[in-house]
Amino acid sequence: MAKLTLARRLTYDIASNWKNVVDNFLECYHCHVAHKDFVSLVDMSTYKVTTYGIYSSHMAQAGQTENSAYDVSGATVTEHAVWWLWPNTCLLRYPGRGNFMVLQIIPDGPERTREIWDFYLETAEPNEAESDSIRYIDEVLQVEDIALVESVQRGMRTPAFTQGKIVYDPDGSGLSEHAVHHFHGLVLDAYRHDLDRK
Repeated sequence: MAKLTLARRLTYDIASNWKNVVDNFLECYHCHVAHKDFVSLVDMSTYKVTTYGIYSSHMAQAGQTENSAYDVSGATVTEHAVWWLWPNTCLLRYPGRGNFMVLQIIPDGPERTREIWDFYLETAEPNEAESDSIRYIDEVLQVEDIALVESVQRGMRTPAFTQGKIVYDPDGSGLSEHAVHHFHGLVLDAYRHDLDRK
């Protein structure tokens, strides 16, 4: 990591509460339906989510066949790895050349969130495959996820909303929402701690 350099920054303004954005990030239950290119990039049968004290990890091997997201034929990094750190920072490594990304999910009001993605690469200028991967994140993956979280935010404003059920897989696969449940517990603990101080 010490040899990587900041190569790109992407920013987004999202019409959703920051907690909805984190919820969406912490599970891949929605991936097969919402992110067809992503599920071709990684081997979803190896996708594993593990929760810890104030963070969770999300790991999967890169897919073994051609994918529709971006070219990883010359990849030196062959594992998709994500670490979410309480409350709003995500560290990511996608298949490809040596890379590291930092995603900040920043509350900007009750129904607004700013996101900042910093891409650290081996060189200050991305190579062709990295440019394709950044374009994929910016023009495909983020577009899909932002549409989802903004739709959830609109749905939460309706009188029909109470709360949803958590989908749980005891094996910790990407089809489980146990990391969402873990995050909700940390939010509740933070609220309780704040009330105890008053």
